[in-house]
Amino acid sequence: MRTPRFIGKWMIVLAGIVAGQFILYGPSLIGQKVLLPLDLLGLKNAYLPRTPEIVKMTPQNPILVDLVFQWEPARQFAISEFHAGRLPMWTPYQYAGAPVVWPKFSPFMLLECCAASPIILAWTQLLAAIIAGFGAYLFFRRMLAVGFWPAAIASWCYPMTGFFIFWQGFPTCAPVYWFPWLLLAIDGSVRRANSFAAIGLSLITGLVLVSGALDVGGQVLLASGFFAAWRLLDVYRGQWFQQRARRPIFALALGWFCGFLLATPYLLPLLEYAHTGARMERRGAGAEERPPVGLSALPQIVLPDMYGTSHTGSARIPDEIQNESSAAAYAGIIATLFVAPLAWCSSRHRSINVFWCLLIFFASGWCLNVPGLVALLRLPGLNMMSHNRDVFAASFAILGMTATGLDALWNGIVGRRRWFWIPTTVLAGLLVWCIYRSIFLPEPVATQITQSVARAEPWRSVQTLDGARQVQSWFTRSYATAAIWCALGFFGWLILWWRQKWPAWAISILGCFLLADLIWFAHGRSPQCDPALYYPRIPVLEEIAKSDPGRIIGFSCLPATLAQTHGLRDVRGYDAIDPARLMDIMMKTSDPRSPDVSYAMTQWFVPQISFLPPDGVRLSPILDMMGVRYVIFRGPVLSQMRPAFQSDDYWVMLNRAALPRAFISSHAETVTNDQEELEKISSPQFDPRAVAYVESPVNLPDSCRGSAEIISEIPTRVTLSVQMQTPGLVVLADLWDKGWNAYLNGQRAPILRVNYAVRGVIVPPGDATLEFRYEPSSFTLGLYLSGLAAVILAGWAGIIFWTRRTAIKSSFPLEVSQNS
Repeated sequence: MRTPRFIGKWMIVLAGIVAGQFILYGPSLIGQKVLLPLDLLGLKNAYLPRTPEIVKMTPQNPILVDLVFQWEPARQFAISEFHAGRLPMWTPYQYAGAPVVWPKFSPFMLLECCAASPIILAWTQLLAAIIAGFGAYLFFRRMLAVGFWPAAIASWCYPMTGFFIFWQGFPTCAPVYWFPWLLLAIDGSVRRANSFAAIGLSLITGLVLVSGALDVGGQVLLASGFFAAWRLLDVYRGQWFQQRARRPIFALALGWFCGFLLATPYLLPLLEYAHTGARMERRGAGAEERPPVGLSALPQIVLPDMYGTSHTGSARIPDEIQNESSAAAYAGIIATLFVAPLAWCSSRHRSINVFWCLLIFFASGWCLNVPGLVALLRLPGLNMMSHNRDVFAASFAILGMTATGLDALWNGIVGRRRWFWIPTTVLAGLLVWCIYRSIFLPEPVATQITQSVARAEPWRSVQTLDGARQVQSWFTRSYATAAIWCALGFFGWLILWWRQKWPAWAISILGCFLLADLIWFAHGRSPQCDPALYYPRIPVLEEIAKSDPGRIIGFSCLPATLAQTHGLRDVRGYDAIDPARLMDIMMKTSDPRSPDVSYAMTQWFVPQISFLPPDGVRLSPILDMMGVRYVIFRGPVLSQMRPAFQSDDYWVMLNRAALPRAFISSHAETVTNDQEELEKISSPQFDPRAVAYVESPVNLPDSCRGSAEIISEIPTRVTLSVQMQTPGLVVLADLWDKGWNAYLNGQRAPILRVNYAVRGVIVPPGDATLEFRYEPSSFTLGLYLSGLAAVILAGWAGIIFWTRRTAIKSSFPLEVSQNS
């Protein structure tokens, strides 16, 4: 039996995608390295003890700290929860407890949880690249109807474009992997080419929403909505309100609607938590973490490193992070300025080329600060997204035109056009400019960097003259390399002026240049590190874990969530939401030296502290209330202090005033005004043992007596044994959240918000069992809505099958009679 031809072609596409990933991440795929920037754990005061070997180690890219400070500890926590038979819904290890924002339903994240070993990270990256690349191939073949080789070459390029490379390993890019599949499903629904296309649209929409960063998922759907509108306009011109057009419009609407319903078990709890976040409050009020840049962002689309990088040996000239810049739109110099413009030589692709250009304009509009468009994106709702990340759509649009341009060359339909001089001139200008810049470096790299370092004033991360010269050398090489790629594109145009029809071998060489361009750009940008650096055990943290229970806090060290690797609970945290009420009280306890970072308010939080020689420290009463018992320091021990624990360059002091997580306040006072309540608990005279502030009236004696003790717990359930001599308020110093329910001796009991941010329950005299369970109604509602969507889709599929079967049966007698 002969193998269908398309299977062989699919295998070629698959081989090309896998080959590109092995070139980039081969050592990690075979287990020699780990696809994580573990060298960042060696940053001063971060995690690794400052041994001579660690001091000599230079991290490759400090911007990638979230991968090892946040996401890998979150993955390990998720693994522990899955292995215990639970969904990771609530983490007790940061923020005094918080909902889990880790995308627990993402197929990529679920794959990462199949093994605790970090080797799985590289294989997840490979799977993601295959999904993205193969989706691009099918879209180029079926929607653009280009030949096999043009589609294959463009699909090999897609997983190596800027957005995927800059955001490798982050949940940020996970929704974008599904973008080609989403467009393919929309095209099939609009043209009614496949009865199941709209059902596929629902499934892919759900995957987009649950796979990673929710705001990026929204941007993917927004870009797909533009594509749907264009396809409807293109296919049903002037017939939008006729029966022929109404059916696909209804199919699209129902497909997207069911897709949203499928994702509601993830969406509703996340949106509910985000509504309480300090970061979301600032965005809703109009604060912009990454404001538009202007026309200076335009060259980065084709010269992504023209302003430098954050890698060791380079330096970033503007304050803007390269990951968040227009450089993430990079699809290759040759692809953008030579092959993509040739798409206009194909008359049958004129309409889609117009759409691609409009999409590029929209996707880069925020970075370029386009008037009108930026104002539109600042409207309520849209302003909750980071629109600098829209550039993912620009790189796909460029590759779409690249596939068409390659097809035009392949089919010999490229004829000399008068407009050819435009990209030729652009490339010639860039070539000259890159050569000039490789000789005469831009300021401040040319002289200011060396002058600053000579005055003992570090410039960015450069502190020595050798470092300054290294940066200057990097810029020279970078501009020279860019000049080479510009020269290749320029000579391509010169050859095209001379000869319009290219032989197949020449087009193959051109395809190799397209791939080489992106491989050169992508290689080495994602650090791959020695497995020995993967969170080695820290003796001091292990001693704390074996000691009396209590929360920890680092003093200018051990950023939030890293203590989670040893099962320790930090009162700080970082999850991109920052629960607002907890942030309000934490900021009241901060030291003036505490970093002011709007999007990670407590990751490197430094508390106010007083030393009590020889073996104690005093913290704010708020941190006493939160049960912060251990304060962790790095470096030399102060001469007058005797640490409770000490090893390597870690040492720990005890806060003996810290309360247990569960305690009874002697008196409860009602305060209905939030600001007044915040001022009361911020007072140095605040004593959480003596008084608890509640937001609704309670009928309790002036002096409450009793005790409470945690007897068992898992992340989503905490059980207390309570002995009360009088009625009283049992306070659990965990973050108040509407998803928690309380059960007193098995009966539902109301939870009060106490001391502005934590939980409390009124308990009568006597012995009782008090249980807190995390049971968010939003998650339950999401399950019901997701089930409803599954029923709708199953019924929809059943109707399609029944209709097809009926059509076949009705046509069978007619065929028999005709044969007779």
